[in-house]
Amino acid sequence: MRLIQYALMLLLTMSLNSCGFVKTAYNNAPEAINWWLDDYFDFNKAQKSILDPALQRLHDWHREHHLPIDIALLKDLQTSAGKQQISHNEACELTKRIKDNFSKLQLESIPLMLEIAPLLTDKQLQYFHKKLDKRTQKWKSEWWQETSEEQIAVRYEKIEALAEKIYGDLNESQRAALKKDLLMLQIKPEFSYNEILRRNEDAYQIATELRNPSLSSDDKSKLVKAAFKRLRNSPNLIYQAYADQLNAGTCEMIANLHTSTDAKQKQHAQDWFDYYIVEFTSLSAVGNN
Repeated sequence: MRLIQYALMLLLTMSLNSCGFVKTAYNNAPEAINWWLDDYFDFNKAQKSILDPALQRLHDWHREHHLPIDIALLKDLQTSAGKQQISHNEACELTKRIKDNFSKLQLESIPLMLEIAPLLTDKQLQYFHKKLDKRTQKWKSEWWQETSEEQIAVRYEKIEALAEKIYGDLNESQRAALKKDLLMLQIKPEFSYNEILRRNEDAYQIATELRNPSLSSDDKSKLVKAAFKRLRNSPNLIYQAYADQLNAGTCEMIANLHTSTDAKQKQHAQDWFDYYIVEFTSLSAVGNN
């Protein structure tokens, strides 16, 4: 379920987007996720009394079991950042590890979903469906521009911002190479839009089925696991082929950009990862005190 995927990502990304406030952001993640989910379901008081401790349990699990995995990955990313060059395959392996780590977090969220979903009312499910539609239209306004030139411009702006956050200022040659690699991706927002519509309906149907009292907990868990698999590998073969193409092209872009960086930029990247290694290590230690 993509909604749950976005919510769980807050545990990993909200701190990265607020440099200098990592500890505060991470420690307040259960409250932030609660607020975010409530915007989609409009929980009542009784539902919140169940959701609050469930989110806290997930957060405690993440601190104890998942932060060490994240730290290990950050250290490997830092090592790669110091290399003279990285290959396409190495870039893909690192991105795959990020996805695999996130899959572990998804699976750990299943008990929470099985607790809350049966409590949802018809009105809340309708509200959820409308919120998904609204979010989809927002995505369309941000990512589906009228011309391919506009599509590239929007994506380039975000890619450049991330690259400079990691490596520091890029030179004109590097910016030109990024644009060239981005053009090679052959962006097709209509494919992504259709996949989002499929995922929306999938999420709505799963949320509805989880309210079925005749289903066992094991059956419900299998439903959610299957939905997560469909997020990773879409049953829409046209979209999946497109997603695989984008992934391969992104790996190439990462490898090319890193190979083009000088010693100063590589050090900037190592320092950037080191900051989060230190912060995440500190957060992990809190749970062991």
